[in-house]
Formats: sequence, C-alpha cells, structure tokens
Amino acid sequence: MTWLAWVILIIGGYLLGSIPSAYIVVKLKKGTDIRQIGSGNIGATNTIRAAGRGTGVLVFLMDMAKGAIPTLVGMAISRDLAIVAGFAAFIGHLFPIWLNFKGGKGVSTAFGVALAMYPLYALFCISLWFIVMLATGYVSLGSCCGTALMPFISIFTHQPLICTIIFIIIAFLVCWRHRENFRNIKAGTEGRSFRRKN
Repeated sequence: MTWLAWVILIIGGYLLGSIPSAYIVVKLKKGTDIRQIGSGNIGATNTIRAAGRGTGVLVFLMDMAKGAIPTLVGMAISRDLAIVAGFAAFIGHLFPIWLNFKGGKGVSTAFGVALAMYPLYALFCISLWFIVMLATGYVSLGSCCGTALMPFISIFTHQPLICTIIFIIIAFLVCWRHRENFRNIKAGTEGRSFRRKN
C-alpha cells in the first residue's frame, strides 16, 4: 500500500499548501482582502503591511507548518516521499486551488520543508536570508538568497538526487515569483524592510 501513501500525501500536501493563511487571517482580523493591499501577495511580508508585525509572524509560522507537516509525515515512510510531499505543499502555496491558483511566493513553505528534512541546513539558509536582508534592507533579495542556498548545500553534502532536484526547482520558482521585486530593485523603487544607516 505504499503507492496509496504516496497518493494521499501528495494530494493532502497540495491541499494543505493551498490553504491561504494570509488571506484567511487578514480577512478575519481586518475584514479586508490582502490581495488588494500593498504588493497584493498572500505572504508574511505583505501581511505585516496589512495587519501588523505580530500577524505577519503568525502567517509565517502557518505557512511554514504547511510545508513541514506533510514532509514530517512522509519521513515516517521514506525520505523520497517526504521531499515530494513537501514539494506538493509548496506547489499548493504557489498555486492554491482555493484562490484560482493565484498564490504566494513560497518562501515560508519552502523553509518549512527544509526545516523538517534538514534542520541544521535550514538554519544556515535563514541565517543567510537575515544577513542579506540586514545588509540591503530587501526582504525579497534575502528570501531568494536563502532559498537558493539549499540546493548548493544539498549538492555538497551529497543528499539524494531527488532532494537536490526538488530544491533546485523550489529555488527557481521562488526567484521567478520575485522577478517583479528584482525589477523594482534595479529601478530603485523596491521598498525596504527598514532604512539602513549610512
């Protein structure tokens, strides 16, 4: 019945990942549609703009859990199933069935997958995210750098090929979803999380 476990966890992971945490939380707290606020993204950063830092942290944790839960369940069967189930949740966050397949950028959910599978390596990634964000003020740049680090770690620590391939795909999709942020950075119009002191 291993095949049934794969089917259940892949479908379940996708549906769990599809739950639009930011949309639900902001709607309940403010009565507004987060897609009509700020960048329009249903992620933690835009939640901070829409409903405050505490609410943004809550959404980050919820989105992270969406990636971690199916990954941890999959680990009870096999590492291959764990990464595939986590990836299904990540895809669900990007393309949620509940919001006409228009979702977020996937950083928090991807971090949840990495944290569930490789806790130490995930901490390296979030440390890079923090360092880049602190140095530049750009959350988007830090997010992409932190996510892009995971495939390199997977390669250099000789993780299973399927894990490396999926982390490469995740990094590509996260960076692709941030393409507008990169254009804004180049144009000098991207908002910073804080103003750096000169």
